[in-house]
Amino acid sequence: MRKTDTKALINYVALKILGGSDFILEALHEYLVKGEGPATVAYKYGISKHQLRGYAQRIIEKSGSEQKARKIMPILIEISKGIEPLVVKKGDSFVCKACGAKLTKDDAEDHVRKEHKDELKAATSIMSSRLEEVKQRLQVQKAVILSAAQ
Repeated sequence: MRKTDTKALINYVALKILGGSDFILEALHEYLVKGEGPATVAYKYGISKHQLRGYAQRIIEKSGSEQKARKIMPILIEISKGIEPLVVKKGDSFVCKACGAKLTKDDAEDHVRKEHKDELKAATSIMSSRLEEVKQRLQVQKAVILSAAQ
């Protein structure tokens, strides 16, 4: 079992959200945690099952294992609440809310990575600090459970 690459995981999720693929976390939760079939989930979110499996594989790789990925998904959803996409769909195209650039879906994440580094850094910083809060809360809960068991 590999170690979780927390920084890469948070950066990946933040980039997905800012790039307009904010639905990916819910889709992955349904697929990895709830055990929904890839075809069903992919159809629901308007992506191919191959894309869904690719997103899942990246989360699994960055988490260190599929088991860890399943446990991490709810936490990723929690720490990403309130992070809004920079790229939104307008009709048949995509538009950056920050600068007004018209983009294709394939260019959205590259645009965010290159043109809006500060927003990406801010989102990853927010998510990282929220993750620390979650870790502290889980440690307190663990301590309470252990002391209650004694």
